[in-house]
Amino acid sequence: MGDSFVKTGEVRKSIWVVTRSWTHVDGLLHVQLAKQSRESEVITVSAMTLADGAYFRPISMPR
Repeated sequence: MGDSFVKTGEVRKSIWVVTRSWTHVDGLLHVQLAKQSRESEVITVSAMTLADGAYFRPISMPR
């Protein structure tokens, strides 16, 4: 949790932060991402989608 990503191809490059992960009933790992600038805006994707560079790109954030 806490890893940061941007959506591939997104013009505004919003930062999305992993806030939760769980295994769904289908057996696939899913993650919830919250938009850093608006934490009430969340999306849920499979971990496979998050790891696919066609959809998301990890970014380094200062700690």
